[in-house]
Amino acid sequence: MSSSNPVQWNLSMLGYWCLEREHQQVTVAFRQQRLITALALRGGRRRSYIAGLLWPDRSDAQASGSLRACLWNIAHQLPGLLHPVSDRLALAPEITIDVDNLLNRLSFIDGAAAPSSLATELRAADLLPGWDEEWLRADQDRLFRQRLRALETLADMYLAQGQLPSALDAAIAAAALDPLLESVQRTLLRIHLAGGNHGSAIRSYRSYQATLERECGVRPSGRITELIRPLLQPDEAPLLPASSPGFGVHLHPSFD
Repeated sequence: MSSSNPVQWNLSMLGYWCLEREHQQVTVAFRQQRLITALALRGGRRRSYIAGLLWPDRSDAQASGSLRACLWNIAHQLPGLLHPVSDRLALAPEITIDVDNLLNRLSFIDGAAAPSSLATELRAADLLPGWDEEWLRADQDRLFRQRLRALETLADMYLAQGQLPSALDAAIAAAALDPLLESVQRTLLRIHLAGGNHGSAIRSYRSYQATLERECGVRPSGRITELIRPLLQPDEAPLLPASSPGFGVHLHPSFD
């Protein structure tokens, strides 16, 4: 294909790995998948960086040899996918990457314009689940935290706008990602209370209380208990002031 009409590549890594050339899926061996993924997530890098990243348990010479073999296979099986410039490796600029597209959308979140399906999409957007790669974990964790922040933002924005069904969808999706995150649970309770759904609020609180006690051995903090205290039975309210030791008021099971 001429340079004036470059090949269109599409790379999917959310939920599963898939590479398409001109909208047709192509078969790629796992070794080549790893290299393509590293370049997609880390951007253009020196060959020595990629070799050390993907083969950290090998000598420099062995890692370089593995990289050369991998590059040879890609060049012959997927011509035009790589964009090598001297010692730097990168993917072709024409490639579309679903992770980049998602992050770009998240950077422009507007509660009034965000599609109602975004919360569902974010809940399912795990980065290459099932891949047991040490080097990948930082990228997976980074995307996880960005998804969680986006869902919290959506829930708060929809709640402020009175769009309770959309706020609830976003809050439930966030709680599914991190059931111990108190800020999410507080938002979930506020949504239930704003809609007058006292039964749902109590069930959510009790579920969070049971999970927190089972996983961490502590009770919910006073900040969340105060939201629902009027609905609780007397024996469910904290027996000591919320600031007393042992109630987990300083516990942060995840980031808040």
